[in-house]
This record gives sequence, C-alpha cells and structure tokens, in this order.
Amino acid sequence: MLSTVPSNTAAAATATTASAGSTSAQASAALPTAQEFLQILLAEVKNQDPTSPADPTQYLGEMTGFAELQQLSEINSELSSLQSAGNPLQSAAGLLGRQVSASGSSVGVSQGKATSIVFTPAVAGKYQAVVMDSTGKQVDSVSITPGAANTPYTFTWQPPSGTADGVYSVAIIGSGGQAVSGLTEQGAVQSIQVVNGTTVLELGGGLAIPMTSVTSIGV
Repeated sequence: MLSTVPSNTAAAATATTASAGSTSAQASAALPTAQEFLQILLAEVKNQDPTSPADPTQYLGEMTGFAELQQLSEINSELSSLQSAGNPLQSAAGLLGRQVSASGSSVGVSQGKATSIVFTPAVAGKYQAVVMDSTGKQVDSVSITPGAANTPYTFTWQPPSGTADGVYSVAIIGSGGQAVSGLTEQGAVQSIQVVNGTTVLELGGGLAIPMTSVTSIGV
C-alpha cells in the first residue's frame, strides 16, 4: 500500500487528523461499557415500584439503545486504527523541505539539480568524485579539494547538460587511489510516502531513504 503526503497539504492533513482524533476520543469516553449498562439496568429493575412495574418495552428500548452505542464504539475503534496508521505521516510531515542525512553513496538528479554527498577526509588535499549511472558507467568525474582533514565536506554534483533524471552512485577517491568510506547522502525532503508500513522520505530524482535510516536533520 502506498500513501503520499505532498508538501502543500501536509499541514492541513495533520490538522484534520488531529481534530478527528480528538472528536473520536471524546465520543469513546462518553460511551458506557457493557458492565456499566447492566448495572444501570439492574438498578432500575430493583428500584422500580412493585405496585407499578415498568413497561417491558422500556427495557427493550434501552437494550436497543445500548446496542447502537456498541456500534458507535466499534466505529470509534476503526477511526482510531486509521488515525494510528496515519501517525507516521503526521510525524514525518514536519520534515518536508528540511535537509536530512543517511548513510549511503547515491545522489538523486531532478531537473538538472542533484542531492549531495557528505564525507570526512582523513587528510586535506585533492580528491576525485566519480559519478556513475545505474549500469555502473562513469558519467562524470569532478576534482574537489576539502579544506581541512577530519572535517565533514559536502560535495554537490553539478550534472552536465542533458543528464537524465534518476539515481546515480558516487565514489570519492583519494590521491592514493583509495575510495573513501563512510559516505552520507544528504538532501531536502520533497515528499513522504508509506510503503508497506515503512515511512520513506523522497529527496528528489528517485532517491528515497527510510525515515528510520536518517542520521541527522537540518534546517
């Protein structure tokens, strides 16, 4: 099952669901339990005037009313279940437009713009960012020079003209020819999806990360 929260409706969806949750909770709290109903009914039978017993149809009406209340209770339970299923989207809606990071070496390209790769160089100096498509074919190689060792450096690829939208992999190669490990994917959340119960953040160009994999959140 796939659900999506676009950025322009997330706030409205959150407010609507919260309102529905409050209404449902109030309705559930007002409903008597089966035990409470039986206690009330038993008290009525015990306290009725022996010289003028209550009409049996009165009790029938009360039982019918209680059955209707039980149906309302079941409906409220269903609403609560639906709201619980929507909670991941509500909690993730606040991430729309914000920068998030997760371990990985891929970038997403959409309309000529790419997400970023963050790495921490062991030594200062020149590095090469090699970009490959989904088949492993090299499509670009960019020389970069981090300013300091042991300080996170952000590489944001500038795709050449005509680069197709999609997901590309990036390798950062040091001057000695060794690939740098511990790369991090970074980008702004464009949309949110729930896929098979997992909340997924779409960063653009098809690059998506599970919300549980997020290691940092920026502005």
